[in-house]
Amino acid sequence: MDRAEEFRRGWRLVLAAATGVGLGITGLTFYTLGIFIGPLSQEFGWSRTALASATILTTLTTLLLGPVVGRLADRFGGRRVGLVSLIGLALGLGGLSLIGADLWSFYLAFGIAMVLGAGTLPIVWTRAVNAGFDKARGLALGLTLTGTGVCAILAPPFTQWLIAEHGWRTAYLGQAVLVLVIGLPMVWLLFHEVGGNSAAAPDRPKVAQPGFTAAQARRTRQFWMLGIGFLFASFAVSALIVHLVSILTGGGLARESAVWAASLLGFAIIAGRLGIGVLVDRFYAPLVAFSILVVAGVACLLLLVPGGGLPLALLCVVLIGLAAGAEVDLVAYLASRYFGMRAYGEIYGWQLGFFALGAGLGPMGVGRLYDATGSYLVGLLAAAIGFIVGAVLIGLLGRYPERFSD
Repeated sequence: MDRAEEFRRGWRLVLAAATGVGLGITGLTFYTLGIFIGPLSQEFGWSRTALASATILTTLTTLLLGPVVGRLADRFGGRRVGLVSLIGLALGLGGLSLIGADLWSFYLAFGIAMVLGAGTLPIVWTRAVNAGFDKARGLALGLTLTGTGVCAILAPPFTQWLIAEHGWRTAYLGQAVLVLVIGLPMVWLLFHEVGGNSAAAPDRPKVAQPGFTAAQARRTRQFWMLGIGFLFASFAVSALIVHLVSILTGGGLARESAVWAASLLGFAIIAGRLGIGVLVDRFYAPLVAFSILVVAGVACLLLLVPGGGLPLALLCVVLIGLAAGAEVDLVAYLASRYFGMRAYGEIYGWQLGFFALGAGLGPMGVGRLYDATGSYLVGLLAAAIGFIVGAVLIGLLGRYPERFSD
């Protein structure tokens, strides 16, 4: 099939996968956590730092449960895992509406929501898309993962409206309803893995897919180069996203201008996901990854230029946003090309664990560097190094396997 035929056959799958990604724990709950910080802090007196630290639970869930979720998806199919986890996430969001005045109750409820919703990680959705697309795989993955970008645009105002009109407890219940009313039907009706059969076929493994087992993949240099490369790159991206406004104001921009410049990040991330998807369908993906990460590293260095002003800041934000949008797509795409689909879920779960570890360490590490030095100079250098190291490791992955040994 050509690219057009693949999309005619699989657009429903992509739409459902994008919905699952957007309403999952890396979409809805991640991008709206900040909206709840103010109301919860005001009502219970909890510090903003303590509330923001809940993101560590998302990181730990991805790191520890990613391979488990991947193995379950490989064994039982992504549709079953995704449907069960969407129901679990809705229950977890409902539980968050019942928390009491003790901070531990918030951490416990948030952690339970992450565990119950672990099957909404990108592992599940990208597994099906990778199996259903070949020539247009990059673009299909890009469209799937724009689900988080769309969520980042739409979910915060929806959540803020609920909080303003009905309170934060109702807002959590509203999010649970959103998952059940939109996410669950979309996945139930449209999310069917191809697996060599019709896209409308029931979602259960029917045909053995070519590729490595997880154990075989771990014995390859590509497994470790890919994982460590994206650990360094995600360290840089996450640090820059969290500290971006402070970096820009520290470089001389007025806060209003810095916030406006940073607002372009979300659009650049969406553009990066789609653009990189198109590029890897046409060019050698490690070279594409090398180029975008090196350019992002250069953007870090440009942010150190004194007196660069708003135009330079906008350019750097766009370049960093493109890299941020490309990363998750590239992990999914490269994992499928180098290791095949036989144990894709488990292998991608490990790779996503590397990615999550870097994403968790980045903001903390650059924050500590700022506290120690009083500026973002060393932090920006560390981010630039992270991008360059990641670019080199991924750029040296070598050719895709021509076939997979049994």
